[in-house]
Amino acid sequence: MNISILQENLLRPLAFVGKNVSFKTQIPITQHVLLVAEKGVLRLATTNIETTTATTVAVKSDKEGGICVPSKLFIELIASLSPGKINLEAKEQLLFVTSKGYKATLPGIGKEEFPPVPEKKKKGVFINAKDFLGAIKSVLFSTATDEGRPLLTGIKIRKTENETIFVATDGYRLSLKRANFPLKEDFDKVIPGKALSHVLQMNEDGDLEFEEVEDGQIGFFAGDNEVYTRVIEGEYPAFDRIIPKTNTTSVVLEKEVLVKAVKSAAIFAKDNANIVRFHFENNIMSVSANTPQIGESKIDIDVSVEGDGGGIAFNSRFLLDFLNNVNAEKLVFEMTGSLNPGVFKLAGDDSFLHIIMPVRVQA
Repeated sequence: MNISILQENLLRPLAFVGKNVSFKTQIPITQHVLLVAEKGVLRLATTNIETTTATTVAVKSDKEGGICVPSKLFIELIASLSPGKINLEAKEQLLFVTSKGYKATLPGIGKEEFPPVPEKKKKGVFINAKDFLGAIKSVLFSTATDEGRPLLTGIKIRKTENETIFVATDGYRLSLKRANFPLKEDFDKVIPGKALSHVLQMNEDGDLEFEEVEDGQIGFFAGDNEVYTRVIEGEYPAFDRIIPKTNTTSVVLEKEVLVKAVKSAAIFAKDNANIVRFHFENNIMSVSANTPQIGESKIDIDVSVEGDGGGIAFNSRFLLDFLNNVNAEKLVFEMTGSLNPGVFKLAGDDSFLHIIMPVRVQA
């Protein structure tokens, strides 16, 4: 392999594939980036075995070929160079990097050591990228990070006759988004959240191509960027049973006012399991926290309350995760007593809901 490319043109594709590099496994190839030059383009790819990201960029090629090099070292090296032409030459499992007044040699391994990248065999489904990525982003934060429960680390995407449902839960909270995308009528998969976080890096302009490729893998394509991932097998929790069908209290409130109140209370909740209490009475919402060794905080907010009112407590981290990821001026909060899940909705928009399990506290 012997190619020339502008440093500034190489940084963008490197940034895309570089975020998929895994340093947690003992498998060396997951810490490398694959570089393959053919037909006037350089193809770059990284894998964590479960998910592969790939992209291409145009280059001037004197000789085709490929090599795998340590990703962290290569990315830091390219980022340190000045804008302008650089040359990449692979010889005998070494990569020689040269630019004006600069030379470096990186150790590599043969490109055949990289797991085969799935091939796009047919035309997939084209969906509006902005809407699809928005649906993913609205629920992704609720996925679990504990690999001990792999199903909960993914987002369930289910196509029904009338809608497409996106669901994520870690067992303590649940986010659900309803949309309508032209997926296959029986599409029902759990897709790893980490893989979808790479899909979120794709361009929101135009369409995103979505296709089932080989061996239980899903492919996402936008421009020059590709993400391939294995679906997570197993039976996803029956989330429909978790969603309350009725409520005894419904409250309309301003999101930004609630954010400030929860942030203030969270300061005093850090040493008390992050517990923040809500109490509703006479169109007043009280947001409070109390830690004996630290002190206490209480903020009263004017709201519109319908129903019985009463109190409920939540983990402030879950509240702030939700509030930081939702885009709305007004929210609707619903509850049925202090021990049942609290439901957050967007005022005037029934396509999204978020559920947080309450914390049991002494009165």
